[in-house]
Amino acid sequence: MKIDIYPEKAQYLTGEPIKLILECDEPISENITAQLCITRLQELVYEGTLEVTQGVATQEAFSHGEYTERVITQNVFSHEGNPPWMSEITLDGMDTEFAGFGVLLSIYLNGELLLQGHTAFDVVSDCTKAIRYGFLSDFHTEDGADCEDVSTLRKFHINMVQYYDWSYRHDDLVSKTDIYKDMMGREVDLRTVRNKINACRRFGIKSIGYGAVYAASKQYFEANKECALYTSAGDPLVFIDTFYIMNVAKDCKWRKHIIKEYAKAVSELGFDGIHMDTYGFPKTAYAYDKQRLIKLDEEYPSLIEDAKARLNEITENNYLIFNNVGNWPVTSVAKAPQAAVYIEVWEPYLTYGHIKQVIKDARQSCVDKNPVILAAYLAPFRTDWEDRAAYAAYLLTAAITVNGAYHLLLGEENGVLTQGYYVDHSLMSSSTAQKMRCYYDFIVQYMELFYDASLVDVSMTHIGWDNTEYRCFHEQYSVDGEADKVWLTIRENENRKLISLINLSGNDNKWNQGKDLPIMLHNLKLQVQIDKLVKGIYFASPDCNHGQPQEISYQTLHTDRGYAIVFEVPSLETWSNVWIDF
Repeated sequence: MKIDIYPEKAQYLTGEPIKLILECDEPISENITAQLCITRLQELVYEGTLEVTQGVATQEAFSHGEYTERVITQNVFSHEGNPPWMSEITLDGMDTEFAGFGVLLSIYLNGELLLQGHTAFDVVSDCTKAIRYGFLSDFHTEDGADCEDVSTLRKFHINMVQYYDWSYRHDDLVSKTDIYKDMMGREVDLRTVRNKINACRRFGIKSIGYGAVYAASKQYFEANKECALYTSAGDPLVFIDTFYIMNVAKDCKWRKHIIKEYAKAVSELGFDGIHMDTYGFPKTAYAYDKQRLIKLDEEYPSLIEDAKARLNEITENNYLIFNNVGNWPVTSVAKAPQAAVYIEVWEPYLTYGHIKQVIKDARQSCVDKNPVILAAYLAPFRTDWEDRAAYAAYLLTAAITVNGAYHLLLGEENGVLTQGYYVDHSLMSSSTAQKMRCYYDFIVQYMELFYDASLVDVSMTHIGWDNTEYRCFHEQYSVDGEADKVWLTIRENENRKLISLINLSGNDNKWNQGKDLPIMLHNLKLQVQIDKLVKGIYFASPDCNHGQPQEISYQTLHTDRGYAIVFEVPSLETWSNVWIDF
């Protein structure tokens, strides 16, 4: 017997009722007891017992802490097909603006533990509080029948999706016919696009239409050469001999044209926003008159502002994501009205240390504290063995998360991005996809740790040499992702200290290369200086115990610099975390 549990929606808004879906691959033919536990960090906030017999459910439940009025209902029904048995569990909405919750369902048969299922859900006041970005790129007629890909995305808690290459032409986004071929010669059915937008809306996912800011067909270029950009030698700029680069300057009519196309995509198809793509080049180019040098980093901010103003005329709830290719020009566009700081990572950003630095710089540039999203594509899923690609994904996911950012990697039905043309994505094996679901569950469950802006990174200043605020007794450690070492990331505020450990033991520090199973470590000893009374020390890892929190013991020492606590991290396979609350 196998069981699966997941939230009906990718994300819930404050006060919105929460529905959990339970699937079983075998009909329920005997008496079972289902125990449901919901946690927020280390706190148990709900616990309930469900008795199920031949499709009839009753419930006896009690709650904890701030959720004492929690109400649970359950609907149980059977049907032919796969799965043969399903149950829906509904909880009252949560009155919180930013919180993640872990769910553990334990199934007992005649009093004996039979199996367990786990998931997570988050509750936010606005979807931009936490953007988990995914992709869709298949829009054939048959692909719109069941939208199973969208259903898979909500199981990974992907709450915003980029529709990649859905349009008729980059300069003429919405086709006048339902079925057409895009600029790469691929057949697209606009009815499928609409079906996926509707499915995403049902599952609490925002749909973002791809729209390059300056790409045009040869036909458009030939008719509007005065709108193009040119090299210093006077030649038109062209990408892969297909996409002509247009001038986005405010006084060029191309800007009004492309923003009009964005507006059509939102108003006619129902997209929730636009993914404003760039190709990373040119950074400077000449206008048609060959006299004026256009500096694109100076033009992009007002382009984003103008696009946002136009979409605001259509709907107040719209989202722009601008692609900073190769981490450029993040600084100039950081204050523009966009939903996130989105960075496509390419060489020379090769190491885990580079990943950390890119995120740090982006967070410092963004005055509105928008989410940071890295599009860091993993070539090993195309070039290496599946297992090595999988460990590269686990490690990179951990690296991006502990530094407070989100990762664009997953989409379609267990698809994974390996390069910039999303149509040519690879597929994860079922075992890798299941493990990645555990990681994404974990990220959502502990989002209050990883995405708390008040937690300041002190890794470079509080450990090592004469910095004894933190001590690690495992000799092979680093704070910037060195090869073959345990990578420590230390963040703290007035009432919490968070120590994240990523295991690079036995591996190099190149994020885009395949990795072996890290050398398993146990009982890593740490020492932390304290100034306040400790409330508790807690451990959690997506690699063990269904990601559930575990309180760990500690000793208090009187040192020459005051009090310190000593404790051990129980295990470190790929990624483990310890937080201290005061």
